[in-house]
Amino acid sequence: MPRQNPLSMSRPGSCLALAVTLTALQALPAASEVLSGREFQNLIAGGPEGTTIVFQGGTDKIFYSPSLKNRLRLSGELGPEFLKQKILQNTVTEGTFIGATIEGGKWRTISGIAGIAADSDSGHGILTLLQTFPEDTSIKAFQKRDRLYAVVIVEDAPGGVVCRRSQWEHLFALKGEPRLTTVPCDFTVGNAVTPTAPR
Repeated sequence: MPRQNPLSMSRPGSCLALAVTLTALQALPAASEVLSGREFQNLIAGGPEGTTIVFQGGTDKIFYSPSLKNRLRLSGELGPEFLKQKILQNTVTEGTFIGATIEGGKWRTISGIAGIAADSDSGHGILTLLQTFPEDTSIKAFQKRDRLYAVVIVEDAPGGVVCRRSQWEHLFALKGEPRLTTVPCDFTVGNAVTPTAPR
């Protein structure tokens, strides 16, 4: 049976393959205490300034804001409830993100929409990051273009807070669950990725 593109299912905007993958990730057993969706929301979406997750080494960061709006979140079809309505119904909060990492000695940034979901059985929370582009003004336009995605889970481990995260992957190449790497992480109030960028 040929694989379907997860963004071109029969129902417009339905990312069923991504939703199945994320649901499987949320049910992962953990030796440490995995934050619930609401705990994750309170950790990084509690204030209007947003929060920056700084991964081990400080050269990899993700800024998340529940209040900033990008072009996609201002559109009618792809507005604030897009992730909850079209991808993962267990989403508890949505916002925008800017990610930055050093690759080959140069900074690379990725931006888009993000949401925190809570698994209905385990309650585990997962942050899903989905790249967007200026031309994403409708569901039809959104479906046409491949984009990067990544996921992050936060654990309260005996040695301190750690993040289980995936690498950036192409959504059209989605096959099974993303491989997660556990790394120490810190949380900073505000935008530490592009602090001087006008929004």
